[in-house]
Amino acid sequence: MSRRRRASWWLAGVGLIIAAALLLVAQPGDVVGLAGRARWPGLLTALGGTAVAMLLRGLRLSLLAGRRLRPARATAVAAVWQLASGVLPLRLGELSLIPLLRAAGLPGTIRALSVTVLARVLDVLAVLMWAAFGTAAIGGRPLLAIAAVGVVAVLLTFAWIVGGRALRWLGSRWRKRKSWRRRMLVQLLRARKELLQLARTPAQAFASLLLSVLLWGVIWAVTATLLRAMALNFPPFLVLLGVIGAAAGSSLPVNAVGNFGTQEAGWAAALAGAGVAPRSALAAGFACHLWGLGFTLVIGAGALVYLAAGGSGAPSRPFLARLRSLLIPGRTE
Repeated sequence: MSRRRRASWWLAGVGLIIAAALLLVAQPGDVVGLAGRARWPGLLTALGGTAVAMLLRGLRLSLLAGRRLRPARATAVAAVWQLASGVLPLRLGELSLIPLLRAAGLPGTIRALSVTVLARVLDVLAVLMWAAFGTAAIGGRPLLAIAAVGVVAVLLTFAWIVGGRALRWLGSRWRKRKSWRRRMLVQLLRARKELLQLARTPAQAFASLLLSVLLWGVIWAVTATLLRAMALNFPPFLVLLGVIGAAAGSSLPVNAVGNFGTQEAGWAAALAGAGVAPRSALAAGFACHLWGLGFTLVIGAGALVYLAAGGSGAPSRPFLARLRSLLIPGRTE
């Protein structure tokens, strides 16, 4: 077993321990009780909101792919991607978008990888903007919230300029090294290339960022709806901070299955800063996560059936056959 694979399994083990420990703190009985008392009107509303979030992801994918994927097909790919991210171990779900995009008709592994990286970059930008807005607005200062978003935009512009110079400096030193440094440099350069290409089309860049911001706004609304369905009356901006904390926790590389454990840790840490008891925050986080995973399973399974049936401009080879040949080298249909 290679050193990299051993490290992945160790990280997965740590993630499993974190998830189990946090679930014990939250108490499984309380988690199941919270999830079970959710009312159906709220659940149906949250399911509809989850479907809207999938649509926004699909529209963004269609834009990032240069419209080589029709919006309906891109939305189905995004739904299957979210399904894989929620159930696969070792963060394999995050990487599943690459073969999914290729099976859906986007040519080239590098192109699919670039779209994947760019989608994550836009997610980070959107979360930072919501974080700036939420942090200021929670104190009842809307003008300060708007100013905070502007400050984030200025800082990101400055980071882009400095980052470009840093990449050129690293490129002159790492380009001939056969190690993780060279691989990282290649990934950074690909992401920068996609960002530059997107920046050349201001309307497309603005639309992609706007879709990302709206996406995280919908995630916020779905989470608040789920909490209300379970008779938990958290203030709206407190829920926003929890969602931002959960997003930060989900980015940690210690996930065993989906984002269980780290997502709840980030959620509870953000709410604890506002005075919510960790046990209560964890129970609410796990309950929301379970219902969200259920919605993703329903929508993702439907999307997979849609793609397998050749929906909306399918390529000449069936989707599942193309996906199987990509996942199993040498396999032909």
